[in-house]
Amino acid sequence: MLIVRTPWYYGWTIVAVAITYQAIVYGIALYSFTFWVPLWEDEFGTGRGDVMLVFIAMQAGLAVLAPFAGKAADSLPLRWLVLAGGVCFAMSLILSSYAQELWQIGVIFAVLTVAGLVLAGPVTALTLVARWFNRNSGMALGVVSTGTSIGGLLLPLLVVYLQAEFGWREANLWLAGLVVSVIVPASLLIYGSPADAGIAGNDATDSGEDPARTVKEVPSDFQEWTFRSILLRPTFWAMMFCFIVVTAIFVAIQQNLAPLAKDNGVSAAVVSSVVAVMAFVMIGAKLLFGFFADRVKLRTLYLISVSALVAVLLLLTLREVTYPVLMITGILVGVAGGSLLPLMAAMIRRDFGPLSFGRVKGLSSGLVSFSAIGPWVAGSIYDATGSYDLAWIMLGLLLIPAFFVSSGLSGKRSAQLDSCR
Repeated sequence: MLIVRTPWYYGWTIVAVAITYQAIVYGIALYSFTFWVPLWEDEFGTGRGDVMLVFIAMQAGLAVLAPFAGKAADSLPLRWLVLAGGVCFAMSLILSSYAQELWQIGVIFAVLTVAGLVLAGPVTALTLVARWFNRNSGMALGVVSTGTSIGGLLLPLLVVYLQAEFGWREANLWLAGLVVSVIVPASLLIYGSPADAGIAGNDATDSGEDPARTVKEVPSDFQEWTFRSILLRPTFWAMMFCFIVVTAIFVAIQQNLAPLAKDNGVSAAVVSSVVAVMAFVMIGAKLLFGFFADRVKLRTLYLISVSALVAVLLLLTLREVTYPVLMITGILVGVAGGSLLPLMAAMIRRDFGPLSFGRVKGLSSGLVSFSAIGPWVAGSIYDATGSYDLAWIMLGLLLIPAFFVSSGLSGKRSAQLDSCR
Protein backbone atom coordinates (compact mmCIF):
# COMPACT_ATOMS: atom_id res chain seq x y z
CA MET A 1 0.00 0.00 0.00
CA LEU A 2 1.27 3.48 -0.91
CA ILE A 3 2.31 5.56 2.09
CA VAL A 4 3.11 9.24 1.53
CA ARG A 5 5.76 10.55 3.93
CA THR A 6 6.58 14.24 4.37
CA PRO A 7 8.10 16.22 7.28
CA TRP A 8 4.76 18.03 7.58
CA TYR A 9 1.14 16.92 7.54
CA TYR A 10 0.43 16.12 3.87
CA GLY A 11 -2.91 17.89 4.06
CA TRP A 12 -1.02 21.17 3.75
CA THR A 13 0.50 19.93 0.49
CA ILE A 14 -3.04 19.30 -0.70
CA VAL A 15 -3.93 22.86 0.30
CA ALA A 16 -0.96 24.23 -1.69
CA VAL A 17 -1.91 22.26 -4.81
CA ALA A 18 -5.56 23.32 -4.54
CA ILE A 19 -4.55 26.97 -4.15
CA THR A 20 -2.38 26.69 -7.28
CA TYR A 21 -4.95 25.27 -9.66
CA GLN A 22 -7.72 27.57 -8.40
CA ALA A 23 -5.43 30.59 -8.82
CA ILE A 24 -4.75 29.84 -12.48
CA VAL A 25 -8.29 28.92 -13.55
CA TYR A 26 -10.18 31.59 -11.62
CA GLY A 27 -7.50 34.24 -12.11
CA ILE A 28 -7.92 33.93 -15.87
CA ALA A 29 -11.62 33.15 -16.32
CA LEU A 30 -13.23 35.39 -13.70
CA TYR A 31 -10.78 38.02 -12.47
CA SER A 32 -9.50 38.77 -15.97
CA PHE A 33 -12.86 38.62 -17.75
CA THR A 34 -13.33 42.36 -17.33
CA PHE A 35 -10.26 42.96 -19.54
CA TRP A 36 -11.80 40.99 -22.40
CA VAL A 37 -14.96 43.13 -22.31
CA PRO A 38 -13.69 46.32 -24.06
CA LEU A 39 -11.59 44.25 -26.48
CA TRP A 40 -14.57 42.15 -27.53
CA GLU A 41 -16.73 45.27 -27.82
CA ASP A 42 -14.28 46.63 -30.39
CA GLU A 43 -13.56 43.29 -32.06
CA PHE A 44 -17.17 42.25 -32.63
CA GLY A 45 -18.80 45.71 -32.77
CA THR A 46 -21.31 44.99 -30.02
CA GLY A 47 -22.64 46.59 -26.83
CA ARG A 48 -21.49 46.05 -23.29
CA GLY A 49 -24.67 44.22 -22.32
CA ASP A 50 -24.17 41.78 -25.20
CA VAL A 51 -20.62 41.01 -24.10
CA MET A 52 -21.89 40.37 -20.58
CA LEU A 53 -24.11 37.65 -22.05
CA VAL A 54 -20.92 35.62 -22.41
CA PHE A 55 -20.47 35.89 -18.65
CA ILE A 56 -24.10 34.86 -18.14
CA ALA A 57 -23.59 31.89 -20.48
CA MET A 58 -20.59 30.86 -18.40
CA GLN A 59 -22.55 31.14 -15.17
CA ALA A 60 -25.49 29.26 -16.70
CA GLY A 61 -23.09 26.47 -17.53
CA LEU A 62 -21.90 26.53 -13.92
CA ALA A 63 -25.49 26.25 -12.72
CA VAL A 64 -25.94 23.08 -14.78
CA LEU A 65 -22.57 21.38 -14.27
CA ALA A 66 -21.66 22.31 -10.68
CA PRO A 67 -24.17 19.94 -8.99
CA PHE A 68 -22.90 17.03 -11.08
CA ALA A 69 -19.30 18.01 -10.35
CA GLY A 70 -20.13 18.09 -6.64
CA LYS A 71 -21.61 14.60 -6.79
CA ALA A 72 -18.59 13.41 -8.77
CA ALA A 73 -16.28 14.93 -6.14
CA ASP A 74 -17.94 12.72 -3.51
CA SER A 75 -17.58 9.54 -5.56
CA LEU A 76 -14.76 9.78 -8.17
CA PRO A 77 -10.97 10.23 -7.78
CA LEU A 78 -10.37 13.94 -7.26
CA ARG A 79 -6.95 13.77 -8.95
CA TRP A 80 -8.49 12.86 -12.29
CA LEU A 81 -11.29 15.39 -11.93
CA VAL A 82 -8.78 18.21 -11.45
CA LEU A 83 -6.66 16.96 -14.35
CA ALA A 84 -9.71 16.83 -16.64
CA GLY A 85 -10.68 20.34 -15.54
CA GLY A 86 -7.25 21.70 -16.42
CA VAL A 87 -7.33 20.13 -19.89
CA CYS A 88 -10.84 21.44 -20.59
CA PHE A 89 -9.88 24.94 -19.47
CA ALA A 90 -6.80 24.98 -21.71
CA MET A 91 -8.92 23.84 -24.67
CA SER A 92 -11.39 26.67 -24.04
CA LEU A 93 -8.61 29.25 -24.27
CA ILE A 94 -7.24 27.72 -27.46
CA LEU A 95 -10.61 27.48 -29.21
CA SER A 96 -11.76 30.96 -28.15
CA SER A 97 -8.63 32.46 -29.71
CA TYR A 98 -9.96 31.33 -33.11
CA ALA A 99 -13.57 32.52 -32.60
CA GLN A 100 -15.03 34.70 -35.36
CA GLU A 101 -18.30 35.59 -33.63
CA LEU A 102 -19.12 36.54 -30.06
CA TRP A 103 -21.69 33.74 -29.75
CA GLN A 104 -18.93 31.21 -30.43
CA ILE A 105 -17.02 32.49 -27.41
CA GLY A 106 -20.23 32.23 -25.39
CA VAL A 107 -20.63 28.55 -26.30
CA ILE A 108 -16.98 27.77 -25.57
CA PHE A 109 -17.10 29.53 -22.21
CA ALA A 110 -20.43 27.91 -21.28
CA VAL A 111 -19.05 24.40 -21.83
CA LEU A 112 -15.26 24.03 -21.70
CA THR A 113 -14.43 27.02 -19.50
CA VAL A 114 -17.13 25.97 -17.07
CA ALA A 115 -15.78 22.41 -16.99
CA GLY A 116 -12.45 23.88 -15.94
CA LEU A 117 -14.03 26.09 -13.29
CA VAL A 118 -16.03 23.31 -11.63
CA LEU A 119 -13.44 20.52 -11.85
CA ALA A 120 -10.33 22.61 -11.12
CA GLY A 121 -12.00 25.12 -8.83
CA PRO A 122 -13.46 25.50 -5.34
CA VAL A 123 -15.78 22.47 -5.57
CA THR A 124 -12.89 20.01 -5.65
CA ALA A 125 -10.53 22.19 -3.59
CA LEU A 126 -12.92 22.62 -0.66
CA THR A 127 -13.98 18.97 -0.83
CA LEU A 128 -10.35 17.92 -0.55
CA VAL A 129 -9.79 20.12 2.49
CA ALA A 130 -13.02 18.98 4.15
CA ARG A 131 -11.69 15.40 3.91
CA TRP A 132 -8.13 16.12 4.99
CA PHE A 133 -8.82 18.43 7.96
CA ASN A 134 -10.89 18.12 11.10
CA ARG A 135 -9.45 20.04 14.04
CA ASN A 136 -8.32 22.96 11.85
CA SER A 137 -11.09 22.74 9.28
CA GLY A 138 -12.21 26.39 9.49
CA MET A 139 -8.70 27.75 9.06
CA ALA A 140 -7.82 25.24 6.32
CA LEU A 141 -10.99 26.09 4.39
CA GLY A 142 -10.13 29.78 4.70
CA VAL A 143 -6.56 29.21 3.53
CA VAL A 144 -7.50 27.10 0.51
CA SER A 145 -10.19 29.58 -0.52
CA THR A 146 -7.46 32.19 -0.99
CA GLY A 147 -6.51 30.36 -4.19
CA THR A 148 -9.04 32.23 -6.32
CA SER A 149 -7.90 35.57 -4.86
CA ILE A 150 -4.22 34.79 -5.36
CA GLY A 151 -5.15 34.22 -8.98
CA GLY A 152 -6.89 37.60 -8.97
CA LEU A 153 -3.74 39.18 -7.55
CA LEU A 154 -1.32 37.73 -10.11
CA LEU A 155 -3.10 36.64 -13.28
CA PRO A 156 -4.77 39.95 -14.35
CA LEU A 157 -1.34 41.58 -14.48
CA LEU A 158 -0.13 38.79 -16.76
CA VAL A 159 -3.29 38.84 -18.88
CA VAL A 160 -3.13 42.62 -19.44
CA TYR A 161 0.56 42.38 -20.37
CA LEU A 162 -0.02 39.54 -22.85
CA GLN A 163 -3.04 41.29 -24.39
CA ALA A 164 -1.08 44.52 -24.84
CA GLU A 165 1.96 42.70 -26.23
CA PHE A 166 0.33 40.12 -28.50
CA GLY A 167 -3.40 40.90 -28.73
CA TRP A 168 -6.11 38.95 -26.93
CA ARG A 169 -6.13 35.99 -29.35
CA GLU A 170 -2.45 35.10 -29.05
CA ALA A 171 -2.57 35.94 -25.35
CA ASN A 172 -5.14 33.18 -24.90
CA LEU A 173 -2.74 30.68 -26.46
CA TRP A 174 0.04 31.65 -24.05
CA LEU A 175 -2.39 31.31 -21.15
CA ALA A 176 -3.41 27.83 -22.35
CA GLY A 177 0.24 26.81 -22.23
CA LEU A 178 0.48 28.06 -18.65
CA VAL A 179 -2.57 26.03 -17.64
CA VAL A 180 -1.22 22.78 -19.05
CA SER A 181 2.33 23.21 -17.76
CA VAL A 182 1.21 23.85 -14.16
CA ILE A 183 -2.08 22.04 -13.51
CA VAL A 184 -1.20 18.71 -15.16
CA PRO A 185 1.89 17.99 -12.99
CA ALA A 186 0.31 19.54 -9.88
CA SER A 187 -2.72 17.24 -10.12
CA LEU A 188 -0.45 14.19 -9.72
CA LEU A 189 0.23 15.26 -6.12
CA ILE A 190 -3.46 14.97 -5.18
CA TYR A 191 -4.78 12.21 -2.93
CA GLY A 192 -8.49 12.26 -2.18
CA SER A 193 -8.15 11.60 1.55
CA PRO A 194 -5.55 10.65 4.18
CA ALA A 195 -6.50 7.00 3.69
CA ASP A 196 -5.72 7.22 -0.06
CA ALA A 197 -2.23 8.43 0.85
CA GLY A 198 -1.75 5.69 3.44
CA ILE A 199 -2.00 8.15 6.33
CA ALA A 200 -3.93 7.10 9.44
CA GLY A 201 -6.22 9.66 11.07
CA ASN A 202 -6.36 13.35 10.16
CA ASP A 203 -4.79 16.67 11.14
CA ALA A 204 -5.93 16.26 14.76
CA THR A 205 -4.27 12.83 14.98
CA ASP A 206 -1.16 14.14 13.25
CA SER A 207 -0.89 16.98 15.76
CA GLY A 208 -0.71 14.58 18.68
CA GLU A 209 -4.32 14.52 19.85
CA ASP A 210 -5.89 11.31 21.06
CA PRO A 211 -6.80 9.32 17.89
CA ALA A 212 -9.84 7.85 19.62
CA ARG A 213 -11.22 11.36 19.95
CA THR A 214 -10.97 11.97 16.21
CA VAL A 215 -12.46 8.78 14.82
CA LYS A 216 -15.77 8.57 16.62
CA GLU A 217 -18.69 7.55 14.52
CA VAL A 218 -20.17 10.49 12.67
CA PRO A 219 -23.71 11.32 13.82
CA SER A 220 -26.44 10.32 11.39
CA ASP A 221 -27.25 13.96 10.65
CA PHE A 222 -23.76 14.30 9.19
CA GLN A 223 -23.50 11.14 7.14
CA GLU A 224 -24.86 11.34 3.59
CA TRP A 225 -27.38 13.76 2.15
CA THR A 226 -29.30 13.25 -1.09
CA PHE A 227 -30.08 16.13 -3.43
CA ARG A 228 -33.72 15.88 -2.36
CA SER A 229 -32.97 16.08 1.36
CA ILE A 230 -30.65 19.04 0.79
CA LEU A 231 -33.27 20.92 -1.21
CA LEU A 232 -35.93 20.29 1.44
CA ARG A 233 -33.87 21.92 4.18
CA PRO A 234 -34.97 25.56 4.81
CA THR A 235 -31.56 26.65 6.06
CA PHE A 236 -30.08 25.66 2.69
CA TRP A 237 -32.41 28.07 0.87
CA ALA A 238 -31.75 30.86 3.38
CA MET A 239 -28.04 30.41 2.73
CA MET A 240 -28.56 30.39 -1.04
CA PHE A 241 -30.61 33.59 -1.12
CA CYS A 242 -28.13 35.46 1.05
CA PHE A 243 -25.12 34.41 -1.00
CA ILE A 244 -26.79 34.91 -4.39
CA VAL A 245 -27.55 38.53 -3.49
CA VAL A 246 -24.06 39.33 -2.22
CA THR A 247 -22.39 37.50 -5.12
CA ALA A 248 -24.58 39.26 -7.70
CA ILE A 249 -23.47 42.66 -6.41
CA PHE A 250 -19.84 41.55 -6.11
CA VAL A 251 -19.57 40.26 -9.69
CA ALA A 252 -21.59 43.18 -11.09
CA ILE A 253 -18.96 45.57 -9.76
CA GLN A 254 -16.02 43.29 -10.53
CA GLN A 255 -16.90 42.57 -14.16
CA ASN A 256 -17.86 46.18 -14.97
CA LEU A 257 -14.77 47.65 -13.34
CA ALA A 258 -12.63 47.98 -16.49
CA PRO A 259 -15.47 49.41 -18.65
CA LEU A 260 -16.41 51.82 -15.84
CA ALA A 261 -12.80 52.96 -15.58
CA LYS A 262 -12.47 53.33 -19.35
CA ASP A 263 -15.54 55.60 -19.40
CA ASN A 264 -13.79 57.83 -16.85
CA GLY A 265 -10.40 57.94 -18.56
CA VAL A 266 -8.62 55.36 -16.39
CA SER A 267 -6.40 52.93 -18.33
CA ALA A 268 -6.58 49.13 -18.24
CA ALA A 269 -3.08 48.97 -16.75
CA VAL A 270 -4.19 51.13 -13.83
CA VAL A 271 -7.35 49.06 -13.37
CA SER A 272 -5.23 45.90 -13.24
CA SER A 273 -3.50 47.38 -10.18
CA VAL A 274 -6.92 47.98 -8.59
CA VAL A 275 -7.89 44.38 -9.31
CA ALA A 276 -4.60 43.23 -7.81
CA VAL A 277 -5.25 45.23 -4.63
CA MET A 278 -8.79 43.84 -4.49
CA ALA A 279 -7.43 40.30 -4.76
CA PHE A 280 -4.78 41.01 -2.10
CA VAL A 281 -7.48 42.23 0.28
CA MET A 282 -9.56 39.16 -0.54
CA ILE A 283 -6.68 36.91 0.48
CA GLY A 284 -6.50 38.56 3.90
CA ALA A 285 -10.30 38.57 4.21
CA LYS A 286 -10.52 34.86 3.43
CA LEU A 287 -7.93 34.04 6.07
CA LEU A 288 -9.68 36.21 8.67
CA PHE A 289 -13.19 35.00 7.85
CA GLY A 290 -11.92 31.40 7.85
CA PHE A 291 -10.28 31.92 11.25
CA PHE A 292 -13.34 33.56 12.82
CA ALA A 293 -15.75 31.05 11.24
CA ASP A 294 -14.70 28.65 14.02
CA ARG A 295 -15.27 31.28 16.71
CA VAL A 296 -17.95 33.84 15.76
CA LYS A 297 -21.60 33.60 14.72
CA LEU A 298 -21.66 33.20 10.97
CA ARG A 299 -24.46 35.74 10.53
CA THR A 300 -22.26 38.40 12.15
CA LEU A 301 -19.55 37.69 9.59
CA TYR A 302 -22.09 37.79 6.77
CA LEU A 303 -23.36 41.21 7.87
CA ILE A 304 -19.80 42.56 7.80
CA SER A 305 -19.71 41.54 4.13
CA VAL A 306 -23.05 43.24 3.48
CA SER A 307 -21.86 46.44 5.15
CA ALA A 308 -18.81 46.59 2.87
CA LEU A 309 -21.04 46.33 -0.22
CA VAL A 310 -23.40 49.04 1.05
CA ALA A 311 -20.42 51.37 1.40
CA VAL A 312 -19.22 50.55 -2.13
CA LEU A 313 -22.61 51.15 -3.75
CA LEU A 314 -22.99 54.49 -1.97
CA LEU A 315 -19.49 55.50 -3.04
CA LEU A 316 -20.03 54.64 -6.71
CA THR A 317 -23.43 56.36 -6.76
CA LEU A 318 -22.53 59.57 -4.95
CA ARG A 319 -18.92 60.19 -6.01
CA GLU A 320 -17.24 60.81 -9.35
CA VAL A 321 -15.28 57.74 -10.46
CA THR A 322 -11.58 58.53 -10.08
CA TYR A 323 -8.53 56.40 -9.36
CA PRO A 324 -8.82 56.87 -5.55
CA VAL A 325 -12.52 55.96 -5.70
CA LEU A 326 -11.69 52.85 -7.73
CA MET A 327 -8.99 51.87 -5.22
CA ILE A 328 -11.36 52.25 -2.25
CA THR A 329 -13.93 50.26 -4.22
CA GLY A 330 -11.37 47.51 -4.79
CA ILE A 331 -10.57 47.33 -1.08
CA LEU A 332 -14.20 47.16 0.08
CA VAL A 333 -15.21 44.73 -2.67
CA GLY A 334 -12.21 42.63 -1.65
CA VAL A 335 -13.55 42.41 1.90
CA ALA A 336 -17.01 41.37 0.68
CA GLY A 337 -15.75 38.98 -1.97
CA GLY A 338 -13.23 37.46 0.40
CA SER A 339 -15.99 36.41 2.78
CA LEU A 340 -17.95 34.33 0.27
CA LEU A 341 -16.04 31.05 -0.04
CA PRO A 342 -14.95 30.55 3.60
CA LEU A 343 -18.36 31.54 4.97
CA MET A 344 -20.28 29.28 2.61
CA ALA A 345 -17.86 26.41 3.21
CA ALA A 346 -18.15 26.83 6.99
CA MET A 347 -21.96 26.86 6.79
CA ILE A 348 -22.02 23.75 4.60
CA ARG A 349 -19.69 21.85 6.89
CA ARG A 350 -21.60 23.03 9.96
CA ASP A 351 -25.03 22.04 8.64
CA PHE A 352 -24.24 19.02 6.45
CA GLY A 353 -20.88 17.64 7.60
CA PRO A 354 -17.88 16.52 5.50
CA LEU A 355 -19.25 13.32 3.94
CA SER A 356 -21.62 15.10 1.55
CA PHE A 357 -19.61 18.31 1.33
CA GLY A 358 -18.90 18.00 -2.40
CA ARG A 359 -22.54 17.38 -3.23
CA VAL A 360 -23.80 20.35 -1.21
CA LYS A 361 -21.01 22.62 -2.46
CA GLY A 362 -21.68 21.65 -6.07
CA LEU A 363 -25.41 22.26 -5.70
CA SER A 364 -24.85 25.59 -3.97
CA SER A 365 -22.30 26.67 -6.59
CA GLY A 366 -24.82 25.91 -9.30
CA LEU A 367 -27.51 28.00 -7.64
CA VAL A 368 -25.16 30.88 -6.81
CA SER A 369 -24.31 30.99 -10.52
CA PHE A 370 -27.63 32.75 -11.05
CA SER A 371 -25.90 35.78 -9.55
CA ALA A 372 -24.40 36.25 -13.03
CA ILE A 373 -27.46 38.34 -13.80
CA GLY A 374 -25.75 41.10 -11.81
CA PRO A 375 -23.14 42.08 -14.45
CA TRP A 376 -25.75 41.80 -17.21
CA VAL A 377 -28.20 44.05 -15.34
CA ALA A 378 -25.49 46.62 -14.72
CA GLY A 379 -24.21 46.50 -18.31
CA SER A 380 -27.69 46.65 -19.83
CA ILE A 381 -28.74 49.60 -17.65
CA TYR A 382 -25.56 51.37 -18.71
CA ASP A 383 -26.36 50.74 -22.39
CA ALA A 384 -29.87 52.15 -21.88
CA THR A 385 -29.05 55.16 -19.68
CA GLY A 386 -25.35 55.85 -20.16
CA SER A 387 -24.81 55.50 -16.40
CA TYR A 388 -24.43 52.77 -13.78
CA ASP A 389 -26.20 54.73 -11.01
CA LEU A 390 -29.61 53.07 -11.42
CA ALA A 391 -27.96 49.64 -11.49
CA TRP A 392 -26.17 50.26 -8.19
CA ILE A 393 -29.42 51.43 -6.57
CA MET A 394 -31.43 48.43 -7.81
CA LEU A 395 -28.80 45.93 -6.71
CA GLY A 396 -28.43 47.65 -3.35
CA LEU A 397 -32.14 47.28 -2.61
CA LEU A 398 -31.69 43.49 -2.70
CA LEU A 399 -29.61 43.73 0.46
CA ILE A 400 -32.71 44.67 2.48
CA PRO A 401 -34.45 41.25 2.24
CA ALA A 402 -31.03 39.56 2.50
CA PHE A 403 -30.55 41.23 5.88
CA PHE A 404 -33.74 39.68 7.26
CA VAL A 405 -33.26 36.26 5.63
CA SER A 406 -29.75 36.10 7.09
CA SER A 407 -31.29 35.43 10.50
CA GLY A 408 -31.37 31.81 9.30
CA LEU A 409 -27.56 31.82 9.20
CA SER A 410 -27.17 32.40 12.93
CA GLY A 411 -25.16 30.12 15.15
CA LYS A 412 -21.67 28.80 15.67
CA ARG A 413 -20.36 25.47 14.45
CA SER A 414 -22.77 22.65 15.19
CA ALA A 415 -22.31 20.93 18.52
CA GLN A 416 -23.17 17.67 16.77
CA LEU A 417 -20.32 18.09 14.34
CA ASP A 418 -17.94 19.09 17.10
CA SER A 419 -18.85 15.93 18.99
CA CYS A 420 -17.32 13.80 16.25
CA ARG A 421 -14.05 15.71 16.12
